[in-house]
Amino acid sequence: MYQDGIKDIKEWELQTYGCSKASLMRMVKEQAFPGTELMFAAGILSDAQEILSAEFNEDGWVSPDQANQARQFLNRAKAIMFMMMESRKEPA
Repeated sequence: MYQDGIKDIKEWELQTYGCSKASLMRMVKEQAFPGTELMFAAGILSDAQEILSAEFNEDGWVSPDQANQARQFLNRAKAIMFMMMESRKEPA
């Protein structure tokens, strides 16, 4: 039963972030200098914005795959911001 719960969490993380939350946090630790995690999150938000921009989408139409990828980028950025808030003990 416990394994099913872990599997469900991993599946949820994959559809939410496009990767596991552990992988996301590892990416932040490896790629963001200490104290720049929020700027790293801002960069991910810029990636989401870019995917939705007109230059990447013919006739202003965003494909379902691009929309999903943008959603995952937004969720990644939020997870990083929430992690930083928690580490600073700031209320959500």
